[in-house]
Amino acid sequence: MFQFSPHRPSTAMYLDIARGVIPNSKIIHKFGANFDIDQNTDPESIWSGGGPYPWASLATAQTIYAISTSALDTTTLTIEGLDADYNEQSETVTLNGLTAVATSNTFIRVFRMKYDDLNVGTITARVTSGTGTVVAQIEAGDAQSLMAVYTVPVGYSGYLINFDVTIDSKKDCTVMLYTRRINGEPFRITHMAETSGHYRYDFTAPLRFREKTDIDVQVDNVSANDSSVTANFDLILIRDY
Repeated sequence: MFQFSPHRPSTAMYLDIARGVIPNSKIIHKFGANFDIDQNTDPESIWSGGGPYPWASLATAQTIYAISTSALDTTTLTIEGLDADYNEQSETVTLNGLTAVATSNTFIRVFRMKYDDLNVGTITARVTSGTGTVVAQIEAGDAQSLMAVYTVPVGYSGYLINFDVTIDSKKDCTVMLYTRRINGEPFRITHMAETSGHYRYDFTAPLRFREKTDIDVQVDNVSANDSSVTANFDLILIRDY
């Protein structure tokens, strides 16, 4: 069983985890952006889909429908998330432009998408159909989803080691790190701050999130419309059994 050591430099320990030297552990780096938050729409999650993240749409495992707003997007797309039992899962599909493509697997969580080209249109992952609720999105030209949401896979604990948020110049906001243990429970504030510009917090003692814990970074009380906010956090996943 892996244990954090207070006697070893953290940078060396993190490097060993990234190199795969320490078994049953991995580093998860999550990052997201919401480029248009208004005073009458906050709180909003920090993801490119805008608004609060639609957790209720993934209350049960769903087939995912991937589609673009451009007929030119016909390259492969990888969807990463969790299966019905909260195991890590990824699937690669070939986009068909304006026509939705369904996954073979079902997902109870989606927390990253990667496109194998520079996408011309906006690529979305939806539930129910090609016109259903968006649960992940890649803005045109990004080739990568931007979503500061995550769920700890089954069999792991996640240890939050740092957290940062940036709001565009001369604006301020309240940032809240929400977590919930399992589906059906309410989200609760685990960490919060008010910031103007950039805010960062390195946890002296990492926060432990047990398996199936949902993480959602939200922003409230923006000082002006059209606020652009980014967020990043790092977790160490340690297998519990």
